[in-house]
Amino acid sequence: MIDHFHFFFATGVFWTTLILSLVFAFGSTPQDKHLRNYNRAKYIMAFTYLLFTVFSVFIITGRLQELDLLSLKISILILFTFQLLLFTHVSLTLINYRYLSIRLLIYQLIPVIILCLLSILSNLLNWGEKIVIILFYSLLLFFVLTLLIVTRFFFIHYRKYRKRVDNYFSGVGTDHLRWIHVSYLFLLISSMAVIIISFTTLEIIIPFYILAILFYTGYAVHFLNYKNIFNIMRPVLREEDEKPIKSSQITFSQIEKAVEKWEQQKLFINPKITIAKVASHISTNKSYLSQYINNSKQKTFNEWINGLRIEEAKRLMTTNKNMTIEEVSEKVGYTDTSYFSKCFVKYTGITAYKWKNNNPM
Repeated sequence: MIDHFHFFFATGVFWTTLILSLVFAFGSTPQDKHLRNYNRAKYIMAFTYLLFTVFSVFIITGRLQELDLLSLKISILILFTFQLLLFTHVSLTLINYRYLSIRLLIYQLIPVIILCLLSILSNLLNWGEKIVIILFYSLLLFFVLTLLIVTRFFFIHYRKYRKRVDNYFSGVGTDHLRWIHVSYLFLLISSMAVIIISFTTLEIIIPFYILAILFYTGYAVHFLNYKNIFNIMRPVLREEDEKPIKSSQITFSQIEKAVEKWEQQKLFINPKITIAKVASHISTNKSYLSQYINNSKQKTFNEWINGLRIEEAKRLMTTNKNMTIEEVSEKVGYTDTSYFSKCFVKYTGITAYKWKNNNPM
């Protein structure tokens, strides 16, 4: 019965990854200069999914069961090393549209390819057990080092992406690529599980197939939908593509006075406020204003606006107890009450409801 379940879910993984690889390879391509690297990354995704399709074929045909335990572990390490590197480069491309280094990816894959070929030869030529053990530990060491390096690299880029977007937007638009962060965490957990399995008795279980189907399907859906939500990033990209505006007439002290006046007018309650709109209102440019906020206030634009909104929300709740949390949220510029609640807890340490009850008029 268990063997039938293995076969059933392995077949499900096969068809899932095969169909999605074909979608990536032959799907429509958006004609946008900013999405050029995204379109190239689609072919990397097609190759990534095709690798797992091939792995599924070996599971279905029983080829993997014919291998000894050490060779089986080597096969899985090779697969996950490929997956780790390929998914990392694709994810980096999504959070930084300028990033896609095919040459660097090839250089990183060369050691894996060499170890893969040596592993195949060891099985074909029946090399001694000592040589296979050396191959296993060499591959395991490379996998661990790769995991550490690409993880650090990814999170450096992700922090830069967050800062770049938080310095432009003030609302929930900053979370539109959070799925990449979540997916990458899942990939890291899976990679660590592979390392642990490498030191234990390996047993392929059904939950592995189910998680694989869910992960590959979920990532594909989000990846393909990326071109539809890309409009959120266009203002930021336009700003980065623009040549810096020279402004010899304005100083940080003048910006400070203009910003103070802007705050007093409570223009931060505009739900669609961006740094470009604020800069235009106080007669400066986005670059100068961003530098002022980052350096003088030690905050991103998003943090600064949310801080002002939360302070205004506290004032409204103190002076008008009849106003609901939803009304307060809308009054101070939030279109999403749940995001307001999240920000309120972040800035005050308690929920808006508790703060309102603890601070009577």
